[in-house]
Amino acid sequence: MNDELLAGRLRDAGAHVTVLEARGRGLHLRARAEMDSLEACALAVREAGLYPVFMTAVHTASGFVLHYRFAAAERDCRVMISSPAGPDGRARSLAPLFPGLQWHEREAIDLFGLLFDNHPDPRPLLLPEEDRGLHPLRKDAGSLKTPEQLGLTARPETGGEAP
Repeated sequence: MNDELLAGRLRDAGAHVTVLEARGRGLHLRARAEMDSLEACALAVREAGLYPVFMTAVHTASGFVLHYRFAAAERDCRVMISSPAGPDGRARSLAPLFPGLQWHEREAIDLFGLLFDNHPDPRPLLLPEEDRGLHPLRKDAGSLKTPEQLGLTARPETGGEAP
């Protein structure tokens, strides 16, 4: 698929698309999509030959926003697709389309407490079983552990030298 056609395909899938940079450096797009059109947008980038670079989430006052970054190996084309998760932190998994996203989504499950429908392997990735409900990247004060709960003790003064 021609890179210029990709922006149109993303728009057809329901995304609001902005060209970030195109002068001599390839195509760089930012797409904002609602959750119900995220999978169609992901299919468009897959058909354009792009692969996922990373996925992360941001906890905002209005909920969680997912960010998926895609790139092409043989040409300079990058796409960032952002989509709000549902009000309950629920989102549709893109791991069935891009198996490499399994770990990224599992990390978001652990660190943010997100729930991915259709995820092939939602087991915890980073946190031990005892911290199952911790979700340390949530901005809720009640989700954070104190240093005492983590078993951290005050370190003796070292005068600026590493212990």
